[in-house]
Amino acid sequence: MFKKVLLAALLVTSAAFADFFNVGARAAANFGTAWGDDADDATWGVGFNAGVALKIDILPVITIIPGLEVDYRRMGGETDYSDGFSEISTDETLGMWYLDIPVLARVKLIPMVYLEGGVAFSFNLSATMDYEDTETKPNGETVKTSDDMSYSKFVNTMDIGLIVGAGVSLLDKVDVDFRLVLGLNSYMDDSDEGYSISMKHLRMQAGILYWF
Repeated sequence: MFKKVLLAALLVTSAAFADFFNVGARAAANFGTAWGDDADDATWGVGFNAGVALKIDILPVITIIPGLEVDYRRMGGETDYSDGFSEISTDETLGMWYLDIPVLARVKLIPMVYLEGGVAFSFNLSATMDYEDTETKPNGETVKTSDDMSYSKFVNTMDIGLIVGAGVSLLDKVDVDFRLVLGLNSYMDDSDEGYSISMKHLRMQAGILYWF
């Protein structure tokens, strides 16, 4: 008898919590670059993120959505210089993997349209720099060299970003969203440098979220 009562209580509790909690999966395209005093040469790159989210209904129009995502950010840059004889152009592409923990507050404007905002705590997993040098010699000959290197030691372990966005709920289970993520601290590790480096992430995301 006790087991039946306990099982019934668990079922009732699960049903009650199901009205307030939903688990979902999100995938998004990342369009990223850098901003800050030292980011003049940064260009846009395409990445992605994917993960899970938890929807917690606080009020009929207010929802809290924490998540856990794997995020790949890619951006580039170009510099030109001369060694006194040849003209050298360098194209660099920085690819970084992060573990993201976004925490958002969502406000419904109307049943299908919502605004959201919050903060993302990101932890760098790895970073790789790919570069290609194009050397133009005085006789007009061009020589190209390329390589890649681990860049993790130059990247800060933690990155904090401010999120603002909007979206549309399609049916009951699918959300389509657009988010702007503005980095608040420099992602470059300048602890071994004699000067400060200001390069912060700037990302635009277009994503889709499916609630189970």
